[in-house]
Amino acid sequence: MKSKKVVYRYDNEDDKAKESALEEFLFGSGAAVSKLLAKPEDGTDIAELLRQADAAADSDEDDGLLFVEDRIGQQDEQQQQDDADDGDDEAGPGPGSMRLQQQEAAGKGKKRRAPAWVDPADEGVTVQVASAPRLRKLRRSKGQTELSGADYEAALRRQHCTLHPRTTWAMSAKQRRQQKAASAAADDAGMDELEEPDEETAERLLMSGSGLLLGGGAGGGRGGLLAPGALELSRLRDANGASPSDAVVQALQFHPNGQLMLTAGFDKRLKLFQVDGLRNPLVQSLFLQDCPIHTAAFAAGGSKVVAAGRRPFYYIADLHTAQLERVVTPPSMHHQGPGSGAQHRQQPSKGGKGSKGGGGLAGGRTGMKSCESFAASSDPARPLLAFLGDGGHVGLVSLGSRRPVGSLKMNGSARAAAFSSDGNTLVTAGGDGVLYTWDLRSQRCLQQQRDEGAIDCTALALSADSSYLATGGSSGVVNVYRRPAGLLSPVSLADADVAGAGSAAGFGVQPAAPAPLKALMNLTTSIDSLSFSHDSQMLLMGSRLKKDSLRVVHLPSCTVFANWPTSRSPLQYVHCAAFSPHSGFLGIGNAKGRALLYRLHHYPEA
Repeated sequence: MKSKKVVYRYDNEDDKAKESALEEFLFGSGAAVSKLLAKPEDGTDIAELLRQADAAADSDEDDGLLFVEDRIGQQDEQQQQDDADDGDDEAGPGPGSMRLQQQEAAGKGKKRRAPAWVDPADEGVTVQVASAPRLRKLRRSKGQTELSGADYEAALRRQHCTLHPRTTWAMSAKQRRQQKAASAAADDAGMDELEEPDEETAERLLMSGSGLLLGGGAGGGRGGLLAPGALELSRLRDANGASPSDAVVQALQFHPNGQLMLTAGFDKRLKLFQVDGLRNPLVQSLFLQDCPIHTAAFAAGGSKVVAAGRRPFYYIADLHTAQLERVVTPPSMHHQGPGSGAQHRQQPSKGGKGSKGGGGLAGGRTGMKSCESFAASSDPARPLLAFLGDGGHVGLVSLGSRRPVGSLKMNGSARAAAFSSDGNTLVTAGGDGVLYTWDLRSQRCLQQQRDEGAIDCTALALSADSSYLATGGSSGVVNVYRRPAGLLSPVSLADADVAGAGSAAGFGVQPAAPAPLKALMNLTTSIDSLSFSHDSQMLLMGSRLKKDSLRVVHLPSCTVFANWPTSRSPLQYVHCAAFSPHSGFLGIGNAKGRALLYRLHHYPEA
């Protein structure tokens, strides 16, 4: 089908004249073009003129005449940007006219462009802010009950800037200088107030120094002392979200630098994650083919990871060299119990490549049947491992030589152990409900203490400064003891000499029975997890036998935070939990193979 040609016809000459005028306005008149292309009067050819113009453009003298940098547009654009930035910093005091008046009254003297549009209806608006709870935060004083339209707009802008502050990269250089100067002035004012306190402030400071001691140090956190009652935290992406566990998470611990998290479990995998709260990528995964992991921990200042299961050997992973070493317990750690005579012969185990010790376990032995329960020292100068055996035996192994360096003997069975932060003291607990404090330098028992109301002890934790000791029993009761700089009731050296090195001091001496600072009865099943925060302001306690059995204790008041966990918290059956080195993160491992991660807002660092 052929297209039809459209022909425009003019009804009168007036329309034709209008179109001609429009064409001349848009494209220029034919006379002007002819005049431009006409030959000059002096007879010079147009091509010659173009060649002369090109030659002049190549000369350095004419560059300044032909090429001129236009800065007017840049100045206008920069002025508009400065006006917009200054307007944002003021948090919008209302309509443009009132904003100009306030700036002139403040003496700024900087001219502003008038707003493009001002709503006159804002001047007659009155908002009641005292009756609505959501609007009370917009008031500047409690006696203020209503706001005008301009003041209401300014308050909303101010509140928005408070909740969503501007980032540094979005500020101009001038605004950054002003902010820096204002911050320096505020610091100087604060120093002046500290240097010259009034009489009332000085008296209040002298009445109590606890806030200065705890809040001014490294452990003070964002607000110094942690307030009881409510815990401010938010849930982040799971720490092992990049690679969830296929079985129960049996062990969870943060690296001393706070950037790595260790998880291990019955899936025989040892995993390291970089904890950032957003992606939490997997750094490394090690598969232990012949060892379902029961316990795993960082050792030697975080340079090594020790993992063990219900086997007569354990694994050591070196994070610097990325090597995995299998270590077999030597024969010297296998104690013979009563009735295990010479008929029980030791059968050497088949150690794999890289295994040390060469010894195995013999039937009828009551010592180290497995390495599943141990405690690791965090002291990099003298890294030790304390393995809990049968019959109250505690074997000490040097992580450097992989050899035993001593053996401790309790009166009852060994259930839990914890090293002090300096690595010189070991606290153990067992089925007889007695706590033992050992000096590892002399391998002597310094103190015996009976755990009040506990038939046996299933979990034990010592705070970083050794000021608190927490014990958990099978009944779900957690006892918190306050430990001063010295031991509560140390056994004399004479009594220790009677018992001998490596054994519990004073077998005929009745253990001391100090009253606990607080007996926490919030849980009803056997305690499995106990962990202190780095500043000894929080205690974490958990049990794996009941769903959602996890509580966080405020230690200064010895009360449990009531706002968390809630019925909607996805804790499930908690098998392990730990704080990060600066208590900024809280990690929880459950039976579903997840490592939950929470951010504690009181602490600025992880």
